[in-house]
Amino acid sequence: MLRKPDGPLSVMGFARYEKREDVETERLIDRALTWQETFLRPMEGILFHAFLGNLKGGFADIIFARDDQSFDAMGATYADAPSSGALMELLTPGTIRLSRNRVLKPVTAPPSDFSCVEFGTFEIAQGTDAGERDLLAISERIETEYLDRSDNTRLHFIGHGGENRFCEVTFGRSLGKTKRLCDGYVGHPVCQPLLDLCDPASLDLDFWYVLA
Repeated sequence: MLRKPDGPLSVMGFARYEKREDVETERLIDRALTWQETFLRPMEGILFHAFLGNLKGGFADIIFARDDQSFDAMGATYADAPSSGALMELLTPGTIRLSRNRVLKPVTAPPSDFSCVEFGTFEIAQGTDAGERDLLAISERIETEYLDRSDNTRLHFIGHGGENRFCEVTFGRSLGKTKRLCDGYVGHPVCQPLLDLCDPASLDLDFWYVLA
């Protein structure tokens, strides 16, 4: 797991994909680790990366960048890096989904002491008069009155992926406790307002554990 010195993080990238059926998971993990060490680690402004897996056999990269310029520079050189090509050749192309999000309240330092990432995307329901400021206010209340009361929570934030697409991200000490906290949103007086703003058909939520 790549975690550089503390610094503000304002952009998060999340890439989800599946490996080819003939590829062993151990081989994919090794190439992801090589990509992390040889491509991401030397890059200025790329402050955090973790390679993740889920219980459905999927894999993902989560990356924090200091700013848009740093994230763009990574994207511009990605295809030219040998370790990128070596990783990509193990993936099923049609399964790759990329998400770039602007963190609404910049993260002051990369997360630590976690093993699980909850990543969910959603759209605000039509006819709902709400925007970034409303989501941020609800998010901050969820943090102070619900999530931060558990020693499982390491980091939580809301991101904007463009147009009407948003994400909620939680880093937790364990997958089980992180999932239990997420399930507790339903009907909770502090958390339910966030669910009420979402278009249910747009929800895309999963839980991921750290592989590298």
